[in-house]
Amino acid sequence: RISAKSFMLAPVAPFVQFCGNCAPITSILLYAAPFPTLMSIGAANLPQSLGSDGKQRSSILSLPLLPYSSMTVNATLWTLYGLLISSKPIYLCNSVGILMGLFYVATFVHKSGGLASSSSSKYLPVTSSALPKPLTILSRTDLPSTFSSQITVSLLLLTSGLLAFRLHNKTLIGVLANLICGVMFLSPLSSLFSIIKKKSCPRGSIPLPFTLVQGLNCFLWTVYGKIGLKDVTVWGPNFFGLGCALAQAAVKFRYEGREPGLGKP
Repeated sequence: RISAKSFMLAPVAPFVQFCGNCAPITSILLYAAPFPTLMSIGAANLPQSLGSDGKQRSSILSLPLLPYSSMTVNATLWTLYGLLISSKPIYLCNSVGILMGLFYVATFVHKSGGLASSSSSKYLPVTSSALPKPLTILSRTDLPSTFSSQITVSLLLLTSGLLAFRLHNKTLIGVLANLICGVMFLSPLSSLFSIIKKKSCPRGSIPLPFTLVQGLNCFLWTVYGKIGLKDVTVWGPNFFGLGCALAQAAVKFRYEGREPGLGKP
């Protein structure tokens, strides 16, 4: 006998399955989003800084490591979580995210002067006046936190996740993954408050294609996580991320191209 609830959900099932099939694709697109920007960074288009030897050198001051290290940790935790709940859509796409995140981190390290000082580097960071040789990424002070501390925190999170995976503790992995997701979704919101206060959004400050893909990705995972998996660990952060994406899109359409303080085009 078919219950009324099952009858009502029957037409929804194909859509939920569709969301489950498409969500990994949009996730991979998001993981691939930094690739063009990172690969386009070169000595020709980096700002120049005067080194202690009196020569102009390329600097990578404006490019932080944190987005790439957090991406790698986030993808690893979700891969472990997907394996524990036996969800292919989760662990397959995030496995790709691990590889791409590691590639981004390695590329960033290379373009930041590498782990050892070398005069042959194409992307030498700013040179300290107290040192005759270019600074390596290990001694950079322009990052939100030092390279060593970022890697240390990342390793601690990964170790905790791997230990939880070994103990089959999906709750701990889910909490860690949700915390990182929350930070990643919240990070762009600080600029939104500034835009709303000024009533002006500079063109390009909120990339619409990325925002739309992020919103679509979060929507797909919300539907699949809520109805398909019935797992708040999956749909919870994505529902929050969907709200953040909608907020960014709304602010962009409301204030882009308007004069600061006037709110008029």
